[in-house]
Amino acid sequence: MTAADGRTPRTARTEPAARGAHTDRGDTRIAPDVVARVAAHAARQVPGVYALVPVPARPHGVAARLDDRVASVDVELVAWYGSSVLAVADAVRDAVVDQVGAVTGLAVREVTVTVDDLVVPNVDRPVPT
Repeated sequence: MTAADGRTPRTARTEPAARGAHTDRGDTRIAPDVVARVAAHAARQVPGVYALVPVPARPHGVAARLDDRVASVDVELVAWYGSSVLAVADAVRDAVVDQVGAVTGLAVREVTVTVDDLVVPNVDRPVPT
């Protein structure tokens, strides 16, 4: 499967320990909150991300939905002014796909990144995160 621009979408590898996996020794299930926490940690590490935006539906600034062994992730963030918003969003997508796959073994179908605001250095007062 290729994207409209001809690139192959990135997906993480699928492993037996994914959500809904069954072995002769038992089942393994991964809660959406686990995926959200992994994705939040990955997003915070990306240069250009100032903070994630926690809202009631996304206490970590990230929401995750699982469908068998495939995750869909929504990330809401504030970026630093001066960073390319599109480059930051792409880097967040890559980091989330890589880390969710490495930590959980789940494939990631999509990562939706919403940039809610920009923080201007030496103008905006930093808000504790």
